Amino acid sequence: MLGAGREEAAIAEYQLALRQRGEQADVLSRLAHGYAYLDRLDETSQYYSRLLAVDSSFADQAVADYLAMAKRALERGDRARMARALEQLEAVRPGIVPDELTLPFARYYYELSEYMSALPLYLSVLATESDSIEPQVRYEIARVYYELGECGQALAHYREFLMQRQGGELRADARWHAGQCAYQLAQRDRLASRPAEALARFELVIELGSPQALLDDAWFEKGEILFGLGEFDEAMRAYQMVLDLNPSRTGRRVRLAEDRIRTIRYRTTEEEAR
Repeated sequence: MLGAGREEAAIAEYQLALRQRGEQADVLSRLAHGYAYLDRLDETSQYYSRLLAVDSSFADQAVADYLAMAKRALERGDRARMARALEQLEAVRPGIVPDELTLPFARYYYELSEYMSALPLYLSVLATESDSIEPQVRYEIARVYYELGECGQALAHYREFLMQRQGGELRADARWHAGQCAYQLAQRDRLASRPAEALARFELVIELGSPQALLDDAWFEKGEILFGLGEFDEAMRAYQMVLDLNPSRTGRRVRLAEDRIRTIRYRTTEEEAR
């Protein structure tokens, strides 16, 4: 009856049967499928919830209906409705969102800043398209990790994005976030007594040239590591860069850099006098 242009009449008959016969699986399944045919998601989910509580063998039918509704919503450009249908699908059978819907589903959560929900979907995209992933998607994965406080992963993906030589207006943003992460990780390395790792990450901040507000800090910290390693000539150059970045000599690292330069020069003079 659903295919004969009498969908509403069919639904009314199924409702009557439900009142007369109670929660029987065959009636509930027809109601659930009927509402899915009419693209009425709320009623579909209501009746499938009742149906599956009675007979879980109808899970495949529910999955097929939710999937069809999600695809129709995406074709209309209604990503929110697509996501709602896929959420119902996941509630029935987790982990079976098809590849062609995974990225739109991830982006729905991304645009809502629901990064924890977006991450596993992006990772699924990455697993299936690792060799052909678009720069925009790589950037989004990096941003998700950044927002979740996972700077190590974020930095790796930002660098992959920047190496692709694409991305247009996102590149400056990617450099800024990558520099932030590199600086944070370098500070952690210093606290953990890993000078080589810290030095490499401070140098990455310098290479990225961003964030500009951290460049003199990065040069100073590089100088401090080199000074501690006894690489005085290289340390002197790093401290001098702090001064060059602050021609007005007002930066907060300026006085410390000047002190270090004097210390190195005094030490060099003493060595020459011996």
